[in-house]
Amino acid sequence: MQPIKLNKVIQMFRTVLVSSLSVLALAAGASAQEGQIRLGAGYEAADFDGVDFDTVVVRGSYDFTRYLGVEGQLNIGLGDESLTVGGLTGDVSLDYVAGVFGVVRPWSNEDGSVFLRAGYTTTEAEASAAGLNFSASDEAWAYGVGGEYFFDARNGIRADYTRYDYDDGGDADFFGVSYVRRIGG
Repeated sequence: MQPIKLNKVIQMFRTVLVSSLSVLALAAGASAQEGQIRLGAGYEAADFDGVDFDTVVVRGSYDFTRYLGVEGQLNIGLGDESLTVGGLTGDVSLDYVAGVFGVVRPWSNEDGSVFLRAGYTTTEAEASAAGLNFSASDEAWAYGVGGEYFFDARNGIRADYTRYDYDDGGDADFFGVSYVRRIGG
């Protein structure tokens, strides 16, 4: 199994960051209402049809109003998972999952919110077995639910669940907890 190349992760992170900042800039210019930026990082556990991965998640979002927003996120897999299929054992690693989501916050106030989200993602993974290396990528529609609680005006915690329905027929469940920092608004 080849480790993830640092330059590939940096390039991917740069792409997600530039895309997120572009969306934020457009949203800020298009919205006459006072907006709010949220930045966060944390941990998510991923279950891909019985194969479990640990990931680090970074997320940036822009709320157009108290109830509507967009967010971009990047999950980076931590480590490999050993898998045995038909007597053949190999290693599988989740390289990354990157996505953009629309967010609706039907219950929201200064202390926290409950949110629903839906979006589109891309995933890349690698596997190795019997001296052979494989890589695969797939796209998924994703939807989820979660909540945030803020300890003060800026700092809070987020817990969420997201379901990924992949184009190639598989699915995945992500459960996460993150630190959230509100900026502006």
